[in-house]
Amino acid sequence: MNTPLTIAGAAVSAAVLIINVRSWWKGNRELKALFPYGGGLVTGASWTLCIGGLFGWIAVQAVEANNKVGGKAVTGATGVSGDGTLAHGAMGHLTYPGACAVLIAAIIGGIVWKAAGKTDKKRMLGGVLSGLTLCATAGFAQVMQWVPDLYNALGDGGVDILNGAVSL
Repeated sequence: MNTPLTIAGAAVSAAVLIINVRSWWKGNRELKALFPYGGGLVTGASWTLCIGGLFGWIAVQAVEANNKVGGKAVTGATGVSGDGTLAHGAMGHLTYPGACAVLIAAIIGGIVWKAAGKTDKKRMLGGVLSGLTLCATAGFAQVMQWVPDLYNALGDGGVDILNGAVSL
């Protein structure tokens, strides 16, 4: 993904992240309460790796929308305008088996989404937005470098199982 995230766009994503962490902190602080947002975050992050496909297109659109919304919010609230793009980052690359694992995870995510309640759906969507947008920055992409490794390992493991290289 070559679309840079602006500072204002990152502010929108950071606000979504802060709102989700705050609601967890104010609640029971149970680890399972972080799963909807965290799962969405990893999902969004993985889609930024899918350059040339539908998921990659969604990532670009999310960054561009965040930039527009953030720019209008900052200018409207403060009267200051500018673009202030952030350093672009990349987490790594997917192998073909890793890409297959991302697709399977997206299908599972859709099933989970359908079964989730209204509050969890909002948290999932916020996580996807944060993952799609923040992973366009060098710093957040560096933190999330484990995501392509995870999907590539899952994909390779699936191939090994289907080829009979691993006995269950």
